[in-house]
Amino acid sequence: MILDIPTIAIVYFYISFIQVLIMLFVFRIIKIYPGMNYLLFSCIFSAVCGLLYAYQYISHYGNLLVFFSNIFFYFSILALNIGFSRFLDLPVAKKKLLLLSILFFAGYFWFSFLYENKSYRIVVFCLTFAIVSFHNGKILNSHAIDSVRPATSLIAAACVPYGTFFVIRALLTFFNETRNYNFSSFFTFMSYFLSIAGILLWTYCFIVMTVQREHADRTYAEERFGLIFKTIPDTVFISELPTGKIIDVNETYSLLTGYTKEESLGKTTLDLKFWKNLSDRDRFFDILNKEGSCKNLEITILTKERNELTALISSQITRFQNSTYIISVIRDITSNKELRQKLKKSEDTFQAIMEQSPMSFILTNTSGKIEYANPTFLQLMGYELEEVLGKNPRILKSGYHNREFYHTLWNTILSGKQWSSEIVNKKKNGDFIWENIILTPILNEDGEIVQFLSTLEDISDRKKTEQELKIQARTDMLTGIMNRRSFLETAHKRLLTIKEHGQKAAFLMIDIDRFKTINDSFGHNIGDRAICMVTEECQKLMKGQDLLGRIGGEEFAALILGFSKGEIVAAAELLCKRIEELEFYTENKERIPLRISVGVTFFHLDTDTLESLMERSDVALYQAKNAGRNQISVIN
Repeated sequence: MILDIPTIAIVYFYISFIQVLIMLFVFRIIKIYPGMNYLLFSCIFSAVCGLLYAYQYISHYGNLLVFFSNIFFYFSILALNIGFSRFLDLPVAKKKLLLLSILFFAGYFWFSFLYENKSYRIVVFCLTFAIVSFHNGKILNSHAIDSVRPATSLIAAACVPYGTFFVIRALLTFFNETRNYNFSSFFTFMSYFLSIAGILLWTYCFIVMTVQREHADRTYAEERFGLIFKTIPDTVFISELPTGKIIDVNETYSLLTGYTKEESLGKTTLDLKFWKNLSDRDRFFDILNKEGSCKNLEITILTKERNELTALISSQITRFQNSTYIISVIRDITSNKELRQKLKKSEDTFQAIMEQSPMSFILTNTSGKIEYANPTFLQLMGYELEEVLGKNPRILKSGYHNREFYHTLWNTILSGKQWSSEIVNKKKNGDFIWENIILTPILNEDGEIVQFLSTLEDISDRKKTEQELKIQARTDMLTGIMNRRSFLETAHKRLLTIKEHGQKAAFLMIDIDRFKTINDSFGHNIGDRAICMVTEECQKLMKGQDLLGRIGGEEFAALILGFSKGEIVAAAELLCKRIEELEFYTENKERIPLRISVGVTFFHLDTDTLESLMERSDVALYQAKNAGRNQISVIN
């Protein structure tokens, strides 16, 4: 079979049609996410495009079929753009897409029917598709759904060559304005070939995306359900619908019924003689079977000790992993007194948690006035309770954060969402403190914000440790001056500043003479002392913005600013003399001669870089060594 354009168009149609079937199949097994309907429409439009283009070769309306084929192709990538945006929880660029569509249809109709220029029509067609393809790639790279990121990154990467192909086709068509069939056919062939490859890739990635997102959502739902199941104060148990066997209970269940979890699992409520009146059970299951759920049905139950309890039961039939279960929640309403006692106990527990917690808590009203602060907060910040009640938390404001920081904070919590960050607050005595803050809006039954709860954790020690680690990463541990990496980075930035202001500068490379002999003869401890003594003498030369760093075992580098050449040379000679005169002894009072060699060069504004300075000063240092050491060598 010859792989011509009609053939590949038919192949494109069949593959698109199969893609539609795959999409419909995925819809049946996975819940529909936002935008999936647009993605399905995109596949349908794509299939119609291939069918129309192939049909032109056996029809008398070939040009019209090509026209509508391209229109459907545009609808396909347009639907794909909207579908991606909705599926990835991003806003649809309605204005941009509307403007692009207007320009596309205006240009396409003009060059198809009025001006009748095939080349310009192809240019409009290709540029439009290239823009949408690149925009699709941007959408696929800018979302925040981590579970689908590998698949979307792969599609985004494919959008680049796809869009680039259409740009190339548009440019070649524009500059050639060719009507040569072979030239046009090649690009048409490649368009369908790339589209088929894109369909195959997109189908694979779509399945991966939906499965990954479904799995992530299901995992999140299971974790959320598990958390609610464990922490809800009411009695909860789960049973199988066909058999009625209990498969799980929460801790409150044992407190209410007297039955342990082990005694209940695998049993039915009839086995446990749970119902005092079987009519309650019949009424319960009658409602459940008719409506699929029941809410606040009043029943009488018996505990293990055969005590009677009046309770409200709410249940829901649910399916999970091809099985049907009943989730039931029971609330004891035996007496108002017991209910009040439970509420009081809950309040006392909450109060005890707040009072004894090592975390700081602040409770404010919607006007921002502090209504409660726990002892940990008061002790940490140095306030008395009377000093903060009725005050705004801005008394803690340190001035460290900008307006945008607080703007984001308020926008988040006023929308009913939780906000968390690291924040620098100010104590009563003026000291700053780093804290991890969680701000939670407290909502009433109507979903209205009634209070804000601030939870703060002192992280000052951690931030101090982080800062120390940063300093250690940039500091030579033996001498306390900059290490090689820090010196080179800082010197590079300083040279850029020097160039801007036209300053003078000199670069010195300093090396301890015969240092290996000192180490080998007297040990590394003596060698370390020698390095430290040389460092101290070098630091005495440093002024203002001068830089000094240890860039090797016994090698130092210095960038000195603002002095004349004569002053720099004199200073380097003085440094050599001072080190030569140092009283450097072993533990046995044996004097050790200590000498240095110095290579000096000067910064040229127009031509020099840090690398050229270091290279020249290295040559100068080598000359000083060859000339007998314990001296300086200058290369201008």
